[in-house]
Order: sequence, then C-alpha cells, then structure tokens
Amino acid sequence: MKEITIKMAKKISRETEYPEIIIVGYDPVSGQQHVTTYGETKAQCLDAAKAGNFIKKACGWPDELCHAKPSRTNLEGKA
Repeated sequence: MKEITIKMAKKISRETEYPEIIIVGYDPVSGQQHVTTYGETKAQCLDAAKAGNFIKKACGWPDELCHAKPSRTNLEGKA
C-alpha cells in the first residue's frame, strides 16, 4: 500500500480550510491501518497528533505506537 503523506494531508487542509487534518486509512482484507496528521501551526500539529494517537488507541494499536509526535515540533525529527 502507498503511504498517506503529510503533503496529502496539507493539500486537504488547504482545499477544505480545516487547519487540522487526521486521515485514517484501513484495508479490511489485510487489516493494515495508517494514520497521518497535519496541523497548520506547530500548536495545531501537536493537537492533531494527539487526536491521531487517540484514534490509534481506539483502533487497538500497540501502546508504543500511540505516542507519535509531529516531526516539525519534535527536536529529534522522529514522528
């Protein structure tokens, strides 16, 4: 499956005028899931990431995958 990129989420944000975007992709055949978040400002990036992490928990993701931080607000550059 192809990655849902932040660039895609940013495009949706610009086109819809929503400053925070959370995209959840799901393949019912394989069970594969993907969550991508975007926020217009750094504060909105953090808020969208928190919502994305909440959604991951609700979908049953392992806890260690439910603490993602946006790359542009994380000093280590890890999302």
